[in-house]
Amino acid sequence: MSRRVSKEKKKIDRNTRREERKKNLKNELVRVILACEGTVTESNYFRSIFRELINNHNIAKTSLIIVKHSHTDPKGVLSDLEKALENDDEFEHKWIVIDRDEMQPNGGGHEVENFNGAISSANAKGIQVAYSNPSFELWYLLHFEYRNSPIDRDAVIKELKKYVDYTKNSQTIYQEILPLQEVAIANAKRLKATYEVDSRKVNPTIDNPSTTVFELVEVLNGLKK
Repeated sequence: MSRRVSKEKKKIDRNTRREERKKNLKNELVRVILACEGTVTESNYFRSIFRELINNHNIAKTSLIIVKHSHTDPKGVLSDLEKALENDDEFEHKWIVIDRDEMQPNGGGHEVENFNGAISSANAKGIQVAYSNPSFELWYLLHFEYRNSPIDRDAVIKELKKYVDYTKNSQTIYQEILPLQEVAIANAKRLKATYEVDSRKVNPTIDNPSTTVFELVEVLNGLKK
């Protein structure tokens, strides 16, 4: 009797291991590639998420890539991503992370064309865009408060420092604000919805403040399941 139980247990163990291997293979095949405009801030934040996914065995190390940073303008960031995809384009999720913080407040000029051009070109090529107006730090601020009045980059950081000891090269900001991530997602969605009234579409150039970073974060959170 005990021998039969032992055999049954071994069979169950083998099936369990087989299912785990299938799960790990499935996660390994889900691949994400990002190109970020910021040299430090955005990259550090998403590297923290990547490390969490890898350490928790949610996904393989080789499945998550932040491409080499060569440009600091939206179109240049898109170019960085496209260059990386020349040798390997088998990614389920392709994203650029860009800001509008260096642009003129009147919405005119070459800077706006660069920003709008990057978004429209990325969309046409099946590349997702996580943009922020005025800056990536708005995403951080939304963890602590809902903000729906126009604000510039310096003011965003000033407000953020009321809640957390923030520096642009922080290696720990993701962990520090993670407990409030659901609040930030809700605030970002609510903010985006305020622009989608009377059949009006969102306009990343003039919708200040606004951010779609939450959409990329939700994609990455989905890999934890």
